This record gives sequence, C-alpha cells and structure tokens, in this order.
Amino acid sequence: MKFKLLIFYFSFLILFLSSCGPGYKNKALRKLTPANQIKYQKYYIQGRDLYLANCSSCHQENGLGLKKLIPPLASSDYLQNNQAASTQLIRNGATVSITVNGIAYTPTMPAHIKLTNLEIAEILTYINNSWGNEYGFVDAQKVKSYLK
Repeated sequence: MKFKLLIFYFSFLILFLSSCGPGYKNKALRKLTPANQIKYQKYYIQGRDLYLANCSSCHQENGLGLKKLIPPLASSDYLQNNQAASTQLIRNGATVSITVNGIAYTPTMPAHIKLTNLEIAEILTYINNSWGNEYGFVDAQKVKSYLK
C-alpha cells in the first residue's frame, strides 16, 4: 500500500513540475541555452510589469490595440517582421504610418527615452511571447544593436 501511495505522489510531482513554467512550446524558446531560459523568464516577468505601466493604456492589456487607432501587438505581422523597427518605435516614438496585419495606422506613439535598453528588451520579450505571439527572446545587447 505504501509503495502505491509513493508511486502516486511521485507521479503527481512529475505531472506538477512538468506543468509549471512557460513549457517552451514556442520553438524559438526551446533553442535557448539553460542560462538564457532563466534570463527569458526574468525578462518576461519584468517585461509584463513594464508593459502594464508603459504600454497597456494604448495597446490594451490583451495586446489588441484600439480598433483602427492603435495597432495590435497580438498576432502582429509588423512586430514579427520588424524587431529592430519595433525597438526604435519604443525608444523614439512614432508619428509615421505603419501597416499591421494589412491595416494602415498613423499612431502618435510617445517616445520612451527614459527606458533603458534592458527595460526595452524586457518589454519586447514579453510582447514577443504573449497573446499567441511566438517571436522569441530579445536581450539588452540585441536592443543596443537595434538602436544603433
């Protein structure tokens, strides 16, 4: 009886541990080194908080934007294909038209010049991997190169 109970608890523990964390269903995240997987988790959590404080009032908590006024980040072809430009938009703001998922937007996005490269990397990592997006991990060095 004790053996069956031990097997039950062990099976439960394995099931519980395998369901914790991001799961890395995302192909880009599965390729990360163990050190970068830990970094990714930190960036994602910090990025969520930064996104809520700096971005969600326009792009909404769910990343869907505001109809034809503010472009969506969820399932955004622009974000997926323009990581460098997206980084520059966060830092420098925007007043020029961009096309997202076939719809032209002329946003007036404020510049976030006070955000550090690390904070921008955290925000990008969060939005790249939220709402069904699977666009991968962005570190501070990559943001630095995008901003040059």
